[in-house]
Amino acid sequence: MSKVKFSFSLIIAFLLVGILSTAAFAKDPYGLKPAQNGLGLDVPFTGNSTDAADITGRSFDLVLLDGTTIISTTQATLDATKKGKVNYAAGVLTPGKTYTVVLYHTDDTTHATKLSSSTALVQDAHNTNMYQTPDSHVDLDGSGYKNANSTGFNNTRKNRTGQKVHGFYQNNTNSCASCHQTHTGADDNLLFKDGVYSTCSACHDGTTGAYNSFAPVSEENAHSIAGTFNVQASNHNGSLHEADGSLKVSAAPGGNFGATSGQFTQEFDCASCHAPHGNGSAGASGENNLNLDPLGWGSVQYRAEGTTYTVKVNNVDTTVTATKDDANGKLFKDLTIQTSVPTTFSTPYILVKSTLANQAAVDANFFYKRAMGTVTGPVDVIQTYRWNNSKYVADYSLWLQEKGYPYKADTILKDSTDADITRATGMIVVWRDGFAYGTQVANVTTATISIGVDVETTENMRTLFDAKATDLTFDDEGNTIYNADKTVKHIAFIPDSGTQMSKYCSACHTDYLSTTRKDNTGVYTTAHRHKTGADELTCVRCHFGHGSEAQIMKTANDETYYDLTEAGAKFDASVTGNAQLAIDYLKDPNPSSALKRYTGMAVCYACHGQGAQFLSNPNNVDRPLSGQPGAVRGQ
Repeated sequence: MSKVKFSFSLIIAFLLVGILSTAAFAKDPYGLKPAQNGLGLDVPFTGNSTDAADITGRSFDLVLLDGTTIISTTQATLDATKKGKVNYAAGVLTPGKTYTVVLYHTDDTTHATKLSSSTALVQDAHNTNMYQTPDSHVDLDGSGYKNANSTGFNNTRKNRTGQKVHGFYQNNTNSCASCHQTHTGADDNLLFKDGVYSTCSACHDGTTGAYNSFAPVSEENAHSIAGTFNVQASNHNGSLHEADGSLKVSAAPGGNFGATSGQFTQEFDCASCHAPHGNGSAGASGENNLNLDPLGWGSVQYRAEGTTYTVKVNNVDTTVTATKDDANGKLFKDLTIQTSVPTTFSTPYILVKSTLANQAAVDANFFYKRAMGTVTGPVDVIQTYRWNNSKYVADYSLWLQEKGYPYKADTILKDSTDADITRATGMIVVWRDGFAYGTQVANVTTATISIGVDVETTENMRTLFDAKATDLTFDDEGNTIYNADKTVKHIAFIPDSGTQMSKYCSACHTDYLSTTRKDNTGVYTTAHRHKTGADELTCVRCHFGHGSEAQIMKTANDETYYDLTEAGAKFDASVTGNAQLAIDYLKDPNPSSALKRYTGMAVCYACHGQGAQFLSNPNNVDRPLSGQPGAVRGQ
């Protein structure tokens, strides 16, 4: 080939690549992007900024297609902001079917010139089996090609060998590419699939070796914190957290059902509970990746309900009245540091400065001893305190820090000149336990704190709630646990971890976090509630995190289906029909098992069954073993 011909061939190649690249990667000037609304669709669009005729009042036709069949043609006009929208009601669409929406100018009466098109999939809002979104619905950009951007082709490398996807990042990380695609993302967070749930389930569905959230029911997940999403509703009365994005957080019992803005209007998905970028526990495995700021309350400034404050609206000062959501905020600005613990309420969280006299005072506190070790002489401490409806008590919730976008959830300690001394020499901040100590503490006069949640989980969930668990060497299934060097691992109860788990759940189920059953209080509703503000009464002692059903629920004696069907047991499976009898025995009497770990109200009997009214009653058929549910029984 001559040099002239070679150059000409290159020019042709570049032209072709340019044309194809424009088709594949050019941004839609009309921004046509259908979004599911219940079982219907909202289809917003904007006028083309390069078309002078696209002004207020210009009319467009939106054609809804099922394949090549026209379902409807609907007109919409641009408003004063050059935006338009069409709504398709639930009855028009069939869940599970892919539709195409095509945009034309109304004065193009023959619809000869297509302006834009996009595909849409409506999923049933009650996705009982939590099915993964199929590949056929990934990256459909209206061009008629599946995966037009060749996402994930050519064996693209993801995280580096030896490095994790979620957390534990190094300065040469490539882990971001495991979930994100810089220029060809399928959703507005640049995820490789459309939506958080679809992205997470692509790996956590049992096909990649990652933790399988959809594992079949088994003796293993019967003893786990999560349970499983793979539950049976029919004849097992299964229930699960519908974390596929089909529900808003406002659907959570104990939250803000009437929310029209703010935290509770977020979609409920995997990231509502889990932190894809890692959790907060230093030294912990981090495998559960529980979110250290669930629902983002750490960036919502606390204001007492009914008080007024000023915000900028369109650059104009506007007076706003604080709502219940503001009162639930966990960002506390400009707190004055107390020198003693007050006896009356001011804000839900405060900071108190004190001096620990000697090493004995450090040793007496689990968190101080863990952080400080051996100290010489007195040590100054700034400690978080929380109002428990009657008094202020020491609190060891995580202090959040945020120096990047969106710059909201941050903790700052200041001196009398308003200078930030959070990281000054002589200031040691124990972020995960919510306190600071050192020579600089004496200079702190005001602070802003952002309260997060740090649940320290281990291989054995008893360490969340069982104070008698002083030296466990086995996991939830009774298997010996080992360190990386193959030596036996010894774990013990972690104070405050069960309480942190309850705070974590209460990010959505706000009113269910109660320090006493007699308060008749709550942020959004009032009622007398079971006490949950203590380690031994952590939420996961009674409930699973993912899903529950008859085959993994327990009796008041902590017996599962697998215990009851062993040889010689109550429902020995070698006897025909006994397996189903065991399911019937454990099946919750309600259509939904409400994520319960114990069938019916068996957990109540397990806790309270040693009371006089139970032990003294000769008519009781069964008596629960001594001890508490989830801990050692019968001793």
